[in-house]
Amino acid sequence: MKKRLSIIWIFILGFIVGMMTNNLIYMHELEKLINENEILSARLADNLIKINKLENTNSKKEKVILNEILPININKTDSIIPKNDIDQYIKVLLNNQIGKEVKNIDINLIYNALNNRILKYQDGNYQLKIKSILSTEIMYIYYSVEKIQI
Repeated sequence: MKKRLSIIWIFILGFIVGMMTNNLIYMHELEKLINENEILSARLADNLIKINKLENTNSKKEKVILNEILPININKTDSIIPKNDIDQYIKVLLNNQIGKEVKNIDINLIYNALNNRILKYQDGNYQLKIKSILSTEIMYIYYSVEKIQI
């Protein structure tokens, strides 16, 4: 009877250890897939907004229309804030500009709205510095991020 009971306990303990090991091995892969899914979902939402705004514009082909906003980080070192979060923040602020004629977009207003903006993140406050904005069919926004103390 004791031998049977010890065999059952060894089986249960082995099963639990096996489940924990399996969880440790595959949790990293699962986390990577979840992050990739979030990034792809954000891209899909951006593309759907772009498609809707471009379909709704009644413009001639001669006019240059803003089709996309592309933030570019120019920091030399990797930022603590994930690049995707900053890019999404800038795109959300400027979504109303997509579909507008490029000559009607006020670049100075966009620069003043984004430059020196303070971003609050998990481990502190960061200041967004806009270096330059280039606007054609794609608006390129070159920025850097610095950690600040408030």
